[in-house]
Amino acid sequence: MIKSYMSFTYITGLMFLFIYIFSLLGMSIFAGSLVDPDGVTPRGNYDSFGTALITVFQVMTMENWQTVLFDSMRGGSKYVVAIFYISWIFLGNFIILNLFLAILLDSFLEEDEEDDLIGDAEYKARKIKKAMIKKK
Repeated sequence: MIKSYMSFTYITGLMFLFIYIFSLLGMSIFAGSLVDPDGVTPRGNYDSFGTALITVFQVMTMENWQTVLFDSMRGGSKYVVAIFYISWIFLGNFIILNLFLAILLDSFLEEDEEDDLIGDAEYKARKIKKAMIKKK
């Protein structure tokens, strides 16, 4: 169980490190360039660090990420935008987030296996106790 917590801690730290890196990268590429034709800044932008963190997390979880992509395409070089979002989706969603979920599910499975082993040991102890009572 402790091993699961340690691996969970490490993968959480790795996930937040990559969110931090891509937030800073997004701020350096897109800061101030995401403006609608009406002059309104969209909700998912990279103008401040807090908003950039939320936007990067939104893209990582694939929640309404197309809107952020379309706003970014309107504001900058299409090739840079495509490379940024493709790399973040592959790295953030397909690798980091799935590793996070796999470790979380593995810790639940280990806990169930431990419960099964404890149940088997109790069953065997009761069986031995009954056998000893019969011998007397």
